[in-house]
Amino acid sequence: MFRITPRAQAVARRVTAHPRVGQSSGLRIAGQGPGKEALGVGTAPGPEPGDEVIERDGARIFLDRRALPRIRGRVLDAVTERTGRVHFVVRAPR
Repeated sequence: MFRITPRAQAVARRVTAHPRVGQSSGLRIAGQGPGKEALGVGTAPGPEPGDEVIERDGARIFLDRRALPRIRGRVLDAVTERTGRVHFVVRAPR
């Protein structure tokens, strides 16, 4: 499958813990547009039909079918920019 770094787990838990997001919320990774490499990551109130649900240490990740082949064997990580903004990246394992 794929690996989630502790940093990405912590960020996913923090983002989805907000009361406005909901108790069954998670981080959804979905294929975006016609490009084979484009992935979108964002909060979702719950999985969509056909999503694979992964729960690790309190972090819930929803993967759509188009994202699965792109993330298989890779690592989900969270990166903090100099501005303090955090974004998720999918990269090859080290």
